[in-house]
Amino acid sequence: MTLFKHIINSSPIGEITIIWRRKPRFQIEEIIISNPNKTSSQIAKEKYEKEGELAINKKSKRLNNLLKEIDNYFNEKKYKFSLEDLNLDKLKPFQRKVLETEFNSKKGTVNTYKDIAKAIGSPKAYRAVGTALAKNPFPIIIPCHRTIKADKTIGGFNGFAGGLESKKTLLELDGLLIQGKKVVRDSPIISLDKTSQTKLV
Repeated sequence: MTLFKHIINSSPIGEITIIWRRKPRFQIEEIIISNPNKTSSQIAKEKYEKEGELAINKKSKRLNNLLKEIDNYFNEKKYKFSLEDLNLDKLKPFQRKVLETEFNSKKGTVNTYKDIAKAIGSPKAYRAVGTALAKNPFPIIIPCHRTIKADKTIGGFNGFAGGLESKKTLLELDGLLIQGKKVVRDSPIISLDKTSQTKLV
């Protein structure tokens, strides 16, 4: 399996690196966001480039379509994400269930770890939900930033891979009002269908 990389050099949350493959069909292997200590390309190098640098290949219509949707999302335009192009098969069943549920969260809303746990039929597994979300390989497309603590603070059991400032930025892009580290205006709900989510404008 040959992997490629694409680097988004500038976004509201800094550099983003997308790891993807062309065969046997187009799939996103991981979306890596920068954290306060390392850029996404540094993280990708440590994880994927031990045996040689990944090629940058821009000749993919599916990748270009995804990049357009990500750009629309960041610029608060109408966008549409899908699970179809994500390599979900590498996930363990519990994490996949958590992430598929999180995918259905609607822009402009938040939910708690307990909300997700209840939604997947494991109401006492909220700590495991936190762990599953912290290891989300597809941030932005699967919006794990929309899950917050029960007291409305934006931190989680394991934090957020990109750091709390990035989480705050993404929540603000979603239209939520954050004061300090707390969501003060939101509409808690898990909604939309299981294959797509669209901002209504």
